[in-house]
Amino acid sequence: MTERININELFENAMKDPTLLSTLDIDNLLKTIENDKNDYLENKTMKQITNEIYETIQTLEISQKIRFEYCQKLVGYRLVDNVHELHKGKHIRWIRESSPKLTNGGIVVDIKFLDNGTHVLCKGVTNRFIQFKYDECLIFQKMTLEEQLIIMAYEQLLKGT
Repeated sequence: MTERININELFENAMKDPTLLSTLDIDNLLKTIENDKNDYLENKTMKQITNEIYETIQTLEISQKIRFEYCQKLVGYRLVDNVHELHKGKHIRWIRESSPKLTNGGIVVDIKFLDNGTHVLCKGVTNRFIQFKYDECLIFQKMTLEEQLIIMAYEQLLKGT
């Protein structure tokens, strides 16, 4: 069984342990934060990301119990508002607006701009390819450990101000 990493505990321990600071690649971390691909995370907190998911799920015509289940299943994900925030090679889950069921999702393989709209091509866990229309779904992308650390760094900056 995979051991779950408590990211908050890891971050707090890193902040308290001065020996870890010397092993951090500060330049690489700064480049990551300045990376345009992470601009959607700028000044966001985990609470804001969670609230975005919660408010989006609340708009669906489903029971309160199912809303709660969806929110639980989407912990560690972020809402994808714009197509440029969708990254190839990362896991996504989506809910079709026509039938509000949370999919198991898949890995983004390609984003296609066709005559009838934007399509997302994913590879599912059964190695089958799934293609759906971007505009007809609510999409949630799994956050990487790097993205979570960036968010935690922003939270620390906001606490300091």
